[in-house]
Amino acid sequence: MDKRLRIALSLFLIPGMIGSLFGCSSKEASAPKSPSDQSSVREYKGGPAELVVLDYSTGTTEEQFQKFFVEPVKAKYPEINLVQTKDSLEKLMAAGAFPDIILVSNVSLINILDMAIPEDLTKMIETYRINLGQIEPAAVEQTKKLGDQKAFYGMPFAMNYGAMAYNKDIFDKFGVPYPKDVMTYEEALDLGKKLTRADGGTNYIGIMPPDLRQMYWQYGVPVFDRASGKAILTTDRHAKVFSLLQQFYSVPGYVEKGKFRHATDVFFKEQRMAMYTGWIAAVVLYFNKAESSDLFKWDLTAHPGYSDRPGFGKEVDYHMAVVNKESKYKDAAYTVLSTLVSEEVQTKMSKAGRVSVLTNDAIRKAFGSDSDLFKGKNLEAIFKVKPSPLPDASKFDPKINAIVNGDVSQDVAVKGIDINTALRSGEEKANKEITIP
Repeated sequence: MDKRLRIALSLFLIPGMIGSLFGCSSKEASAPKSPSDQSSVREYKGGPAELVVLDYSTGTTEEQFQKFFVEPVKAKYPEINLVQTKDSLEKLMAAGAFPDIILVSNVSLINILDMAIPEDLTKMIETYRINLGQIEPAAVEQTKKLGDQKAFYGMPFAMNYGAMAYNKDIFDKFGVPYPKDVMTYEEALDLGKKLTRADGGTNYIGIMPPDLRQMYWQYGVPVFDRASGKAILTTDRHAKVFSLLQQFYSVPGYVEKGKFRHATDVFFKEQRMAMYTGWIAAVVLYFNKAESSDLFKWDLTAHPGYSDRPGFGKEVDYHMAVVNKESKYKDAAYTVLSTLVSEEVQTKMSKAGRVSVLTNDAIRKAFGSDSDLFKGKNLEAIFKVKPSPLPDASKFDPKINAIVNGDVSQDVAVKGIDINTALRSGEEKANKEITIP
């Protein structure tokens, strides 16, 4: 891998923890085409300001912070200085040294909300003429949902996108046609069955589906019921999703020595998995580590989706910048956020291998262009489906999801327990562990 490729891919952000759309309102529709029209945003008059920025769950490195945050802001607003802190949020709060801006993934925002930290950005969006209509609708919808449709608690600035990578060599070896750009899970399963086989002493896996937690996310199925204050796993929708996933586990040869979830190395390193479903981030990350994208012939399609939810792929996943409502430099913080979603900065992110939150075709076509990683690849296919909206979330979800992906999945995939029994047992176990304050 040449030096240019390593530098470009080192700037890739890893998403936090490895997830009906809002249309433009009349006000948004009349806003400028750029999401942050720098020519019309009022001049910054807040004076010298040093903003402390904390990365809570986005994996932003110092190099990324300098390139996408510090440098663009300093170039236009020299009075604003950004400093990235390495201390934890808990440590900062205990010391009374609150960060001005917090970088957080959408799935982790609920933790920040629980601490009553975020400022509602609704007025800021109007004042700075941020055009939400130019930002990925699923990210806008999810942010509004996290604010109970009453507040907008963070500015999305970077996306992750679901994708399916496939090994052309395996398809060619067994004479199976390549995947279509957009497929349902059932279609992907049929292909996987044809490619899960033993040959020449090698056990090939046709496809690795997402885990049960992610399958629920993609279908919009919650695992906690706010009304009852209890875990909920035994509805018909929970059973329906699990029944689909169980079909992947039941393909002869898929479960290996009690393992029903395979490491990414089975696809990338061992090269005995035909199709890998996950994040485009994982593709970039692996080939960055391997220092080559020519280890085998591969290409991309959209992430598989549910047959009764056409046009939707993997769950929405993005990073956002949250302004601390206790910050002394809110005007400066708002200026930073408006710069972050400008076409200039979003283009830099896209070229470096980070999916832009903007739906601008030119910016998305520039994705990864700082390197040759996606040269000749069917990259545009991943954008042929939209991110799936997430279900309602709660602070109890991580504990419930651990049971879902652990005991519940193990019972069905390995022990052969029926789905309804496994879900009922998991629900009972989760409710014994949940303590409602």
